[in-house]
Amino acid sequence: MLFDTHTNLMWHPEHLSDEFVEFAWEAKRAKMKLSDDVYFAGNDTKEANAFDSKPEQLLAATADVDKAIVFGIKAPFTGINCDQELIARFVAEHSDKFIGWCSVDPNDADCVDQLEHYVNNLGLRGLKCSPIYQNWNPEDPQHLPLFRKAESLGIPVNIHQGTSFVRTGPLKYSNPIQLEDIAIACPDLRIVISHMGHPWEDECVVLIRKHPNLYTNISALHYRPLRHYQAFMTAIEYGVEHKLIFGSDFPSATAAQVITGQTKVNDVVAGTSFPRVPDEMIHNIIYENWKSFLPEYV
Repeated sequence: MLFDTHTNLMWHPEHLSDEFVEFAWEAKRAKMKLSDDVYFAGNDTKEANAFDSKPEQLLAATADVDKAIVFGIKAPFTGINCDQELIARFVAEHSDKFIGWCSVDPNDADCVDQLEHYVNNLGLRGLKCSPIYQNWNPEDPQHLPLFRKAESLGIPVNIHQGTSFVRTGPLKYSNPIQLEDIAIACPDLRIVISHMGHPWEDECVVLIRKHPNLYTNISALHYRPLRHYQAFMTAIEYGVEHKLIFGSDFPSATAAQVITGQTKVNDVVAGTSFPRVPDEMIHNIIYENWKSFLPEYV
């Protein structure tokens, strides 16, 4: 079963600011110089090609996907403010394929109450948050109640812990190592780190090796071929290749484009004596490894 564990539903100008879109478009253009496997909407308005994911776009992009997790980030600090009821309505209309996760801003005084509402009343089944987009320090204990609540609710969490193109996002809060305090305080909380924490893939790998309930997804890696290969080799060397799971980060790429990108991971070492990423590992990332992180959907 093809399970896309990372898709977005949000668009400009309803949920994304002009500045966010401007920098998103520049980042996408840079990716397109390195890889053909990037989603391009082909709209006459360049802003619509940056990070728009409207319902019709998401449905088309996931036509060949069996199940998909969808969320929309709440991060007004960097110009993102998705309506969480939109996610709930979309999932209710497409419940055969989509599983909705909510996003709350850990800086909100009522973030714990928001999480309970989204889970218990709207039926959203996981939490998405992001220090670089929302401007919060993962090592600050004031945020632990939110993650303890997620742990007690039995829901998984996706944390974007890594860099971003967004100008105002604080890189100082972005290294995956900064999640360790949360992992120690909430040992039963399932956390998936987006994008292998790029460009701190090594730090991500050593962190998920230590903590049984920490995983990472491989979305948005294949655009940078050398980093992609090196990240996978680090996972092999530390024995955590089984903790890498599939995600597209649509509208960055479709699931099909990400799969194609994985098949090219060894291209950078073709004709050399460098080791190859095994085909079995790539297959398991795409089709199997999610089952350990999300056993409720097996």
